[in-house]
Amino acid sequence: MRLTLAALALVASCASALAQQEQPYAGMETRAIKTLSDQQIADLRAGNGMGLALAAELNGYPGPRHAIDLADQLHLSADQVAKLKDLYAAMKAETISIGTMLIAQERG
Repeated sequence: MRLTLAALALVASCASALAQQEQPYAGMETRAIKTLSDQQIADLRAGNGMGLALAAELNGYPGPRHAIDLADQLHLSADQVAKLKDLYAAMKAETISIGTMLIAQERG
């Protein structure tokens, strides 16, 4: 009987400690779209993507927008910059469409 009471006290103590810990997702359940912050929604609507190019960029492979920004350091020709701008425009149009669809799906 004492062992059972000790076990129950331990479980209650652990549950209380967990409830008092900072929860990483606390407050997200009250957002308009639980899975997306206001900033993420704004970025998706603006065609800024979701940061999925981070791994490539950290390993020296900039995306079109950053390659355009780095055109001088990369010694890109005018033709290369023009092609990058066309690629970026097409990519941005597609990401806005995909972002809009993702927001609608997450909204439910």
